[in-house]
Amino acid sequence: MKKFIYLVSFLIAVVLGAGIFALFADISNKKIEEKSYPLMLNKVSDTNPDIQEWGKNFPSQYNGLAAMKDITFQTNFAGSLPYSKLIRWPAATKLWNGYAFAIDYSRPRLHFYSQIDQIETMRNNKEYLNAHGLPKFKGQPGACVNCHTGHLTALMVDKDYKLSENPVESANKPMGFFDVDKENGAAKKAAWTKMNSIPYFDVMKLIKEKHGDDAYKGSHLGSSCADCHNPDDMSLRVTRPAFVNAMVERGYEADAKSGIKGTRAEMRNYVCMQCHVEYYFQGKDNTLTFPWAKWGKDKPFKIEMFDEYYDEKLADGSFKFDFIHKDTGAQIIKMQHSEAELSSAGIHARSGVSCVDCHMPYKREGSIKITNHTIQTPLADITASCKTCHMQNENELKNRVSFIQNRHAYELRGCENALLSLIKDISYARGELAKLDEFATLPADEQKAKISEVLAEPLKFHRKAHLRWDFAFSENSYGFHAPQEAMRIIGQCKENSRLGQIALVNVMSKYGIKMQISETAEIPEAPEVITEHKYPVASKPSDELLKLDEDIKNLKF
Repeated sequence: MKKFIYLVSFLIAVVLGAGIFALFADISNKKIEEKSYPLMLNKVSDTNPDIQEWGKNFPSQYNGLAAMKDITFQTNFAGSLPYSKLIRWPAATKLWNGYAFAIDYSRPRLHFYSQIDQIETMRNNKEYLNAHGLPKFKGQPGACVNCHTGHLTALMVDKDYKLSENPVESANKPMGFFDVDKENGAAKKAAWTKMNSIPYFDVMKLIKEKHGDDAYKGSHLGSSCADCHNPDDMSLRVTRPAFVNAMVERGYEADAKSGIKGTRAEMRNYVCMQCHVEYYFQGKDNTLTFPWAKWGKDKPFKIEMFDEYYDEKLADGSFKFDFIHKDTGAQIIKMQHSEAELSSAGIHARSGVSCVDCHMPYKREGSIKITNHTIQTPLADITASCKTCHMQNENELKNRVSFIQNRHAYELRGCENALLSLIKDISYARGELAKLDEFATLPADEQKAKISEVLAEPLKFHRKAHLRWDFAFSENSYGFHAPQEAMRIIGQCKENSRLGQIALVNVMSKYGIKMQISETAEIPEAPEVITEHKYPVASKPSDELLKLDEDIKNLKF
């Protein structure tokens, strides 16, 4: 009997041992597979980011990417159907008065259209801008190409473009992205800095002459495989130099192959962070720059970091403003789509959840698990994006998202009212000061400058309040990436607006002028649909969305 028990125990041990061995073998094979994968049936390169050619190796991923062309999924604040944000929220036309975004600003579509919509926008139409009150605007610089084309790496490495010839001054500055590449870094830096400095459509012309203008390989190509993957082994990489330069300044380490050193989990964030950020164009060469020097390594972002950064740039004269507000004369910083910054302060980031986990969730095709390359809102597939971690039913999760975003919208409208009230009062104060003998006889430009000096304190508060409104308005999650931090930022917008009004009262009292602080301000009328658009990117929002906004205003959510 004992022999039988020993025999059975031995057999069980053998089976368990074999199972453990098989498990480790499987893990080992997967690691080897990760290193050798994929089998490149069709050779691709950085000089030709044609997504159809890259897709021959990965048809499932390509189909997901190409599917973004025809998706019509819509949510309350996201989705793929374009419309004019200025028509939906016309307060923005007043808040951006003096800048091209007040003329044309539409809700971004999916990545397939990232170049098409950039080409199409009237912010890139010099004649249109000049005819609509912006005579000094020349359209956008080549620096905007950085995140709107899949040809960026090709522009830096392809000698046919001749961008490395006659380098601009900024090519002499140290930059982490290029300096780590001892062999080719200098030539790539010369090409990149040159591209930043020339007009947008001059860059598009170079691409069109070589590849045509279609959206799969030509000048209309938006996000591509080459943006995030190495053509040799399809490993994740960062290709946007400004991101790596900023990360190096924060204490991270550049890498010649992957752009930045990081784990695979980190790279699943970095490939998105390289474009979904706040940025500005530095110096006469319009060098694309991320204002991250005050953002510590491995730390969540706080809005005060932008204050400190841009105030230092204002003080030393290296970057003063994006535009001068037409009504107040304030030196305004235009915030961009700062998803990377806000999400770093949210619960998902603190829990180790990556951008890709939510916006490109895994899916199964037979026995294979792949990343879904149809990049869109998690609400398009709650089961894959959310329910891998959250056990609540789909309706509960939808309602949770809706509440966060609706609350954000409600508070943001309050922030807009406070900021519009400040603009209204500063405009009135400028008019009253202009009547005084001290200013009335001065030439127009000198008068504006002198009055701005007098109103320096209120204008400072306008700048700070605007930065916070713009951050909360232009960040594409509508607060969801970090609801608590978003509420804090909006609260500071209101606070700085009201502090600006108090400062204005104090300044004007010195000149014997009594100010009545405005509690509310009128919202400007919505602009007309821009009919010059080839695509319906500046169309009117749906009646459903406009009703939603009315319900939010009345706290019906």
